[in-house]
Amino acid sequence: MNTPNRTAFGGRYEVIERAGAGGMAEVYRARDELLGREVAVKVLSERFSRDRAFVERFRREAQAVANLNHPNIVSLYDFGSDDSTYYIVMEYIDGRALEDIVRDDGPLLPERAAEIAGDVARALQRAHKAGLIHRDIKPSNIMMTSSGEVKVTDFGIVRALSNDGEQTMTQAGMVIGTAAYLSPEQAQGKTLDARSDVYSLGVVLYEVLTGGAPFKGDTPLSVAYKHVREDAPPPSSINPDVPEGLDAIVMKAMAKNPDNRYGSAAEMAEDLDRFRAGHKVHATPLLATSAATVVSAPRGDTEVLPAGAPLEPRPGSRRAGLYVAAALVGLALIALLAYLLSSNFFDGGGGGGAPQVRVPGVVGLDVDQARANLQDFRLESSVEKTTNEAPAGEVISQDPEGGTRVERGFTVALTVSRGPTPSNVPELVGLTQEDAEAALEGEGLVLGDTTDEPSEEFDEGIVSDQSLDPGEEVEEGSAVDVTVSSGSALVPVPGVEGLPEADAVADIRGAGLAPSVERVSDDDIAPGTVISQSPGEGQEVESGSTVTIEVSTGPEENPIPAPSATSDEGEALRSLIGEDGDEVEAALEGEGIAVEQVDAEQGACTGPPGTICSQEPAPGTIVTEGDTVTIFVRPRGPPEEGD
Repeated sequence: MNTPNRTAFGGRYEVIERAGAGGMAEVYRARDELLGREVAVKVLSERFSRDRAFVERFRREAQAVANLNHPNIVSLYDFGSDDSTYYIVMEYIDGRALEDIVRDDGPLLPERAAEIAGDVARALQRAHKAGLIHRDIKPSNIMMTSSGEVKVTDFGIVRALSNDGEQTMTQAGMVIGTAAYLSPEQAQGKTLDARSDVYSLGVVLYEVLTGGAPFKGDTPLSVAYKHVREDAPPPSSINPDVPEGLDAIVMKAMAKNPDNRYGSAAEMAEDLDRFRAGHKVHATPLLATSAATVVSAPRGDTEVLPAGAPLEPRPGSRRAGLYVAAALVGLALIALLAYLLSSNFFDGGGGGGAPQVRVPGVVGLDVDQARANLQDFRLESSVEKTTNEAPAGEVISQDPEGGTRVERGFTVALTVSRGPTPSNVPELVGLTQEDAEAALEGEGLVLGDTTDEPSEEFDEGIVSDQSLDPGEEVEEGSAVDVTVSSGSALVPVPGVEGLPEADAVADIRGAGLAPSVERVSDDDIAPGTVISQSPGEGQEVESGSTVTIEVSTGPEENPIPAPSATSDEGEALRSLIGEDGDEVEAALEGEGIAVEQVDAEQGACTGPPGTICSQEPAPGTIVTEGDTVTIFVRPRGPPEEGD
């Protein structure tokens, strides 16, 4: 398969990037130039493309899958070939695999897990009605879109690997299905029906509820053996938050005997819906059976599980142990043969000297994938990181090169990119825009967007803020946005003429300005009322500027000096509005005049708490020693405890 330098398939699908690879195919994100949409192009590997019978079966299967048309199934758009390369074109999913979500975020909430499993079950039911069995339901084949929708992928791929009319687990020395999610009948190579997918979905639901698969082992064979012989503990024994009803659904789906499972994916979906609605589910917990003794499978890298090698003896047979032993011996021999083949034991001079293998080409792969590929060929690897324009983690060279023959166990040296040289963001706040730009250039960075904003702290033309923190490491060439001071903010002066003094003072302060009060006599304006202001209403001034207001003290013939009780006739009471109630009380009582403070009604004035809103008697009234003045004060907050 000559795809690394491909830019298009079929003259229609323009490659954007390589999205991933598996044992059977590579996947590319591409653009359909005809319809103007993003698609995923899955390209068959060369060894499958050479098998005409496989290609024909795959074409028929792709055609069947393309007709499924279900909202929870990844749509298949096209099937074609280009220079002996066969590919299928599918819906591109912008999201994450369920496997990644569970690995990164941990177990899902039971309600969400049931919702996802229900959508998968409905997708399976649609496929089953069309005569298709998935055979490889697992978290990595369940995609979650960025909007939370469920999409099941890889329908039909597994079936295409089986001979016509044959629905066993293996073909040509390959595992058909993934060991952790195999149904017992699939592990034994028996004929499959829709209930096999139900079992696998039960295992998936188990994993998303607990964070792990129900059966683990050193080899795929040992895991498959446990699917046949061992009972999994209920999910609630691992995650106590799993409700009893959901426990029962999982255990029913994972019943060893297909007859004890849900009869269809639709039945399982209906029971999951009942659970989510808070109704009693139809599933009842199965009685736990005694755990069978587990025979350890031999370690090995091969995943060959040949058809016809039973993992479970016939019930009641006295030779059960012999059957198991014979099966394991047979499996070990097949595994050995596959091992020798994969290590090129028979490829040139296999009888003498150490076995040799051809080094696979891993340049361009992620380092983890590259090391895994090398391990598949019984090769070791060493890693050296260097600065490079390639993305961090990508293999940029290898020694020896791909195709070189070396002894098994040889160490391949990998050079891996750590990404471009990082640049440190400089401190820009306090610099002029020109100096900030120069500082960025010195670090290999560029000045991004500039925004002018008023600032009380910085003079006009000085950088007051930056988008990236000083000292932060970023890629060379990155842009840093800055905010540049345009000077102090200009604010409009509110109009306060004709207002009571307290309200005028409050409005001026509320606009971010400083009030200054001058008192003048006026024959026409009531005492305590603003006569004039400067600057005038609507003028724009810098924040914090002073606004001077003239407040009437009443007619000139009735001056309002500070209260004094020194004369027998008394003194005229001045306007107290807008002053602090406690300060006025102290001053008047010092002159022998009693003061009574009363909380003003809500909304009576807008001054600060404690401000005098009104008074009795009115300004200009003659008061003498012993008289009482009542002031109405804007309420203060509740007193602190202990005051």
